[in-house]
Amino acid sequence: MDNKYMIKEMSIVDTETWSTQHWIFKNSKLKQDNKSRKTNKWLERNYHQLSLEYGDIEYEEVGRILNSLKFTCIYVKGEQKKQVLMEYIPHVALINIEDMGCPRLDQICDDETLPCCIFHMEFNPKQCILKYMVIN
Repeated sequence: MDNKYMIKEMSIVDTETWSTQHWIFKNSKLKQDNKSRKTNKWLERNYHQLSLEYGDIEYEEVGRILNSLKFTCIYVKGEQKKQVLMEYIPHVALINIEDMGCPRLDQICDDETLPCCIFHMEFNPKQCILKYMVIN
């Protein structure tokens, strides 16, 4: 593995129709070196509680999904995420909302009643990206 950033969970909201889509990607075929294994275990334990093997879509489908989107502009949180997405969809304008002063996700809202995905409902709803996509 080349220690590159990988997408584990992705939510998309169409701001014209307010329709949402949400995916959790699994990567059961990934060969990891020791550093990557430790990093991924730390993220699983301390951040998103998602193992590499857990998910509903194989990671190889990320490119197909992103290229099926018909958006001309996508807002993303974080420079690493923006760089990863640029590899798949270089023809789409990507805007990092951190450059616009957007706070961390856990600082945006702590409303426990907002919806989240089925997985995070059982573990830590505050770490579900879907929850933050429904905030106006």
